[in-house]
Amino acid sequence: MSPFIRPSAIREGDRWVALAVFAILLAFFTATLVTQPDSIDGEVEFQTTSALARSQTFALGETPESKAIVEARFNGRFGGPGREDEFFSWFGVGQAYVAVPFYLIGSTVGHVLPSIEERNSESTHLGVRRTEYFEHLLVAWRNPLLSAITAALIVLAARRLGTTRVHAFVAGVSYGLCTFAWPQARSTFNTVQATFFVFLAFHQVLVVEESFSRYRRPSTRSLLLCGVALGGAFLTRSLVAPALVVIGIALLVVFWKGKQRAPKAAQLTDIVWVLLPALACFGLFLWTNDQRFGDPFEQGYGDVITWDTYFNYPLHLGLAGILFSPGQGLFWMAPAALLTVLWIVRQLAHGALRMPLVVCGIAVATLVPVCMTVGWHGAWTYGPRYALPLLPFVWLGVAPMLDQFAEHAGKRLFAYTLLLAGLVVTLPGVLVDTTTHTDLAMQSAKNEWPDTELEGDAATADEERFQRLRWNWRYSAPWAHWRILRHRVSGLEESFSARQLFFVDAEVEDVTLVPAHARERGFSHLAWVDFATRLGGPIWPVATACAALLLAGIIAAFRGLDPDQR
Repeated sequence: MSPFIRPSAIREGDRWVALAVFAILLAFFTATLVTQPDSIDGEVEFQTTSALARSQTFALGETPESKAIVEARFNGRFGGPGREDEFFSWFGVGQAYVAVPFYLIGSTVGHVLPSIEERNSESTHLGVRRTEYFEHLLVAWRNPLLSAITAALIVLAARRLGTTRVHAFVAGVSYGLCTFAWPQARSTFNTVQATFFVFLAFHQVLVVEESFSRYRRPSTRSLLLCGVALGGAFLTRSLVAPALVVIGIALLVVFWKGKQRAPKAAQLTDIVWVLLPALACFGLFLWTNDQRFGDPFEQGYGDVITWDTYFNYPLHLGLAGILFSPGQGLFWMAPAALLTVLWIVRQLAHGALRMPLVVCGIAVATLVPVCMTVGWHGAWTYGPRYALPLLPFVWLGVAPMLDQFAEHAGKRLFAYTLLLAGLVVTLPGVLVDTTTHTDLAMQSAKNEWPDTELEGDAATADEERFQRLRWNWRYSAPWAHWRILRHRVSGLEESFSARQLFFVDAEVEDVTLVPAHARERGFSHLAWVDFATRLGGPIWPVATACAALLLAGIIAAFRGLDPDQR
């Protein structure tokens, strides 16, 4: 069904179902939260948040981790005129703004439990002592929260597009548990927050259209929220700008089609309500860039990322990699995406163009800029991280196909088999840390493809190996993750045979692989395992909270899916 043809009104039962999906997924995401920090990118972004919360500046502060980052020049650069001695991250500032409330809550918890912070400072990261444990933890919890909300928005959007309530529920839960959205939700990467804002903006377009379809003006709150979402997405990750343009065009179409249902002056006013927060965020983007680097359009990348040196990867190779590469491609890490392809074909066959155009437009706008970069794979991450903003839109096609297959046993079995396959490829990305797999794979790759066989210096050789790993079935996730997990549950030590783990060629000498860092060993990558073993903290409060969330979600699902529920 087109999103622009009298979508279904959201009723009480729909809200219960959306709440159920939110609570169930938040329970799973919280229970499997990863130990912080999980990446150097995440640490740099956290230190920006820390500086903003403590000193109201984006310049990295005085923590030991900040000093180590500045000394190593990680993911940032020194400021512009007058700020040459201050070091700034080159990541989107929206990530830091949203994280500040979580940081403040973590700081409060840290003051209540000082003994945990003392034990945390006895261990090191980046070669220096760790600080701000609960601040790290609560800031990291933002992504599980936003991911769970995104799944709830999928439920509401699917209902507005006419999907049955039960399959909207299945779509929401499967988005969280049967795709790479789950491993991404546990990380600190800014693509999670960007995805939330992008899809929230689209959902508000549906809300606005629903108001017009009932000859009512959209509420000011809905319009402002749409503008905030558009601006928040751009502040978080400017590379999603093309996708925001697609959503903006969809919004203009909605206003244009609603011109016969509302006074023209009212429509102009309504457009202004969307533009005000969006333009305010863009102004904030320009102002922070100018304050940091002396140029409103300079985000800090400088000569590191330019059109000539970074956006020069062959588009067809990048697209093939992000969609189909073993262990990294979208269709491997979210198999039910195939249902959306079938749905688009079916929609086009029936002459329904608008919704397929929106999904395809978002796909092109999201993937093309990424596929032109040498980092299309998203580096040390599980699944195609840069395709995450597209994933909720893909799942809008999954929900109606479940409806259409409901009365055909064979087709229904096919659809749910794809969802089950998604769970199979997602679970190992949760139970085994991505950095463990990549670390072991790179160790083996250096033995299988030594420097003497590759061109360039050591860094270039490592990049070549990393690219080869993306296309090599023997090294690919999730199968390598499952083999690592099997090794661990068998009670074996943290040493792996390259031949047994990655099936290296017989003529290549077998080597023993050992994870380089403590958090890569066993289940230490899970936050609550680390909390209990390294810091001696109790895990029953978190276990109780997750169980309560899960129970509340199940109760809400029964209530929302009750046949008598309106």
